[in-house]
Order: sequence, then structure tokens, then C-alpha cells
Amino acid sequence: MSSRVTLVLSLLVALVPSAQAASQSDTQDLQRQIQEMQSQFDNLKKSSNDKVDEMQRKLAAFQEQYAVEKKKDTAVRVSLVNGSPTISSDDNSFAISLTGLMQVDYGYYMQGHRATTLGPSYGPDLSSGTNIRRSAIGVKGKMFGNWSYLLLYNFGNSAIETPGSILYSYVQYDGFGPLTIRAGAIAPPSSIEDGTSPADLMFIERNSSSNLQRNIAGAEGRAGVTVAYAGDRLFAALSYSGGKVQDSAVFDEQMAVVGRLSYLAYADQERDQHLIVGGNFLHVFKLPDMVAGGQDTQQTTPGGTALHCFTLGDFPELTVDSTATKLVNTGSLSANHVTSAGMETAGNWKNFYVQSAYYLYQVDRAPIAYNVYTAPSTYAAQTVRPGNNDFHGWYVQASWVLTGESKPFIKATSAFGNPKPFHPLSLKDGGWGAWELAARYSTLNLNSHENSADAVVTGWSGSQKTYTFYNTVRGGNQRIATVGLNWYPVSTIRLLFNYLYVESDRTQVPGPVVSASTPDLPAVAVGQSYSAAAIRLQVAF
Repeated sequence: MSSRVTLVLSLLVALVPSAQAASQSDTQDLQRQIQEMQSQFDNLKKSSNDKVDEMQRKLAAFQEQYAVEKKKDTAVRVSLVNGSPTISSDDNSFAISLTGLMQVDYGYYMQGHRATTLGPSYGPDLSSGTNIRRSAIGVKGKMFGNWSYLLLYNFGNSAIETPGSILYSYVQYDGFGPLTIRAGAIAPPSSIEDGTSPADLMFIERNSSSNLQRNIAGAEGRAGVTVAYAGDRLFAALSYSGGKVQDSAVFDEQMAVVGRLSYLAYADQERDQHLIVGGNFLHVFKLPDMVAGGQDTQQTTPGGTALHCFTLGDFPELTVDSTATKLVNTGSLSANHVTSAGMETAGNWKNFYVQSAYYLYQVDRAPIAYNVYTAPSTYAAQTVRPGNNDFHGWYVQASWVLTGESKPFIKATSAFGNPKPFHPLSLKDGGWGAWELAARYSTLNLNSHENSADAVVTGWSGSQKTYTFYNTVRGGNQRIATVGLNWYPVSTIRLLFNYLYVESDRTQVPGPVVSASTPDLPAVAVGQSYSAAAIRLQVAF
């Protein structure tokens, strides 16, 4: 028994250290596992904190960017751009500017005694005095970055001021780079003189040959669409044009195409040297209907009045005369189409500038219906067709800026602007602005078949017949020499002084002649020559 007890006790004593060793090993394993789990938890916590920090940084960046974009959407800038009050968005995607032009003219006509013998339509007494040539106010600007617009209303006019009319009312898309599309009440680009802003004209009025051309199917307030390209060298414009806002009521408006091409052949920006050459073309393919229903018969168009008529004429380069006399004027011509083509050039060399152009005008005549007599009280409707008419005109003008400024080249219109004074008028600083001497010679000939004796008998009583000459166009031949002195005290104000010498050679338009036999074509001279002096005060912004 005792031996058995002793054996058991011995075994227990042997097993106790082994159990202690096993227990210690398990504890260490657990501690390692706990440490590993703690390490993993710490790493996970650190990683989570890093991700939270990264998300917080991104959120802060997004909030900052949102604040910047919101500021761009709401921030505006108020400034003066070339004297024009302007409000624009911070990113310049939106802008609106007030724009205006005031031109007040005074003119004095010095006519000779011969003028008093002329009939009322040939200018016997041109009216000296004042004229508010332009008093225009409006807004211009841009929208959504790629859209621009101009709304301009005018309360002045040639000869007699008007209650008000639209000069411009258009919208333009600029998103195609140098290519633009403009629609509304526009001035279709037709020549370099047309591309020159009224505020930048070298003389008080445009030369007659250019003014005649642009008024056929262009000039301000013309309904139409223009596609224009204004590159570094090439300017090209093609327009569809309709009637003018101020036109008298007709049954169908005219339709025309107008095109201009101009190339900058030479340019040296550092030396202020430029030379452009180009051409222009317009074609009125649908004249306004003057009678209802489009019927061109003896009943609706008796005598010299036809379904489609057109008149060519222009003021003698000064519009103060309140009688609105045009010394060269074709009178109403029956027509199917009217076409004009021209060549032009202009350039500057530092403070010297020269510009010139030549124009052709053609009227494709339409038939006219008359009651033609073959005996007393015996007549029948007869249609005659006058011969087509060809007219022409040209001009050359030049200037010298005495104070050294040059006329800047404007790529958007392929034309030249006013010189900007180096030293604006300032009694404090001794500046006297910019001074410019200018000279121009222009001619416009609106005679065609002037000695044609083609006639029909439109009346017969007893032995006396009434002859009507239907083929003769005696619009006259006008020549004008002008000298000018322009003063620019500051960039937005200008004074112009013009002296004109005008010669008008014209033979009286033959009216119906009563005679027992075929009469000679009447040849009564109704031309005149005179001088005129004029001054203009201009404010433009």
C-alpha cells in the first residue's frame, strides 16, 4: 500500500512542472495574439485617420473651388472702355456698354447768281443752317462668351431730323473664331468707306460714289444676315439684305446680295505701315413691288411708272440743306435688277494716309407701258423697253496728321480708325490733342443715253402730238474737291472743318414735248458750281 502511494506521489510531482511549462507557453501565445491584434487595430485606426484626413482635404478643396466659381458667377466689374461706361462679369463672359454718337453740323452755301434761274429740283437755293446729323444712343455687349449684340437708335438724319429710327439692332455669334454670323438690322459690309464708322470718317460726309453704292443694298438699318471672316490678312463678307427700317411701305421688299473682299497686302506694325487692296459687289435680284398683286400692266403702271423702279442719286457731300436736294439724280427708272461692282485700296505710312476706289453701277431696265397714239383719239397700249444704263464714280482722299499720330488699322472691318492723340488737350500739361489735314476729290456720273431721242407719241390733238422720251437718263455729272482740318482734343471729341467746291454739269430731263413733227431733244443746261463751308462737333463713346 505504501509503495503504491509513494508511486502516485512521485508521478504527481513529475507532472506539475510540465503543466506549468504548458500553461506558460499558452499565455505567451495569447499575449502575442493580443499584441498582433492591437498592432492591426492601431494600423487600421491610423489608416482610417489618414483616409478621413484625405477626405477632409478634398472636401476643403471642393468648397474652395465652389466659392471661386460662385464668385465668378456673381462678381461684376464696372469700368470705362474708350469713354463708354461698361459693366462686365469677372470672367468677361457677359458685358454691356452704353454707346453713343452726337454729330452737330453747321453749313453755309455760297451759290452764284446762275443758281437763281434753276428750277426747284436743281437746287436754286440750298438752305444754309444747322443739322443734327446723328444723335444716336444705345447699348452693346456680349452674352455667354460667344454672343455679342448692338442696339442703337438715332434721332438725327440728313437734311431734316427725324423723330427716331433704328440704326442697328442685331445679334452676332462669335464662337467660330475669325468667322462671325450677324443677323437683324445691320449695315452689310460693302466697301472700305462703308466699313469706316461714322465717328471715324475723314470728312463730314462720305464721298458720293461710295455713299451711292452702299445705299443701293446696304447702309445702317438694313434687314439682313452677314457671314464675315476677319483673319490676320484676309477680310471677306457675304450678306443677304432686304429693305431698310426707314423705307416707305411697298408690297414686297427688295432682296439683294452684298459682298466685300479685302486683303492686307503689306503690314509693318512697328513702323505703322499698312496697305490693303480689295473689291466689292452687290446685286439687287428682286426690287420692291410698287403696285399690288405684282401686275405690270397699263392700268397699274401708266406712263413712266413701272412695277419695279429704282432711283440713284446722292447729296453733294454735305447734308445741311433742308430741301434735301440731290444735284445728281437719275429720277425713277423702271428696272429688273441693279448691280454695282468696285475696286478699292487704302494704306498708311506712319502719319500719312491715302484711300481710293472706283465703282460701276448698272441698271437692267424693265419694260414700260404707254398708251401710244397713231391718230387723234386713236391709241393702243404699247410696251417699250429702255436701254440698260451704265454709270460710274470714283474718288481719292488723303490725310496728314500734323502731330505725328497714325490712323490705326482695324482688322474686324478691314478699315482705318481715327488717330489717338499722343498729348490730349490739357492746359496744365500743355497738350493740344491731334491735328489732321485732309483733302479729297470725287466724281459721280449719272448720265446714260443722255442724247437718245427715242420717243413715243402719248397724245394727239389736231395737228399737235405729244412726244415722250423714254430712253434718256440725265442724272448729271458731279465733281467735288474738299479740304479739311480735323482736331482731336481727346479721343472721344472731334471738330471737323470742311471747305467744298462743287461743280454739277447737267442737262434738263426732257419732259413731254408738244409738236406737229418729231422734235429735237431738248438741251437746257441746269448745272451749277458753288462753294460751301461746314463745321461739325462730334462726341463719340
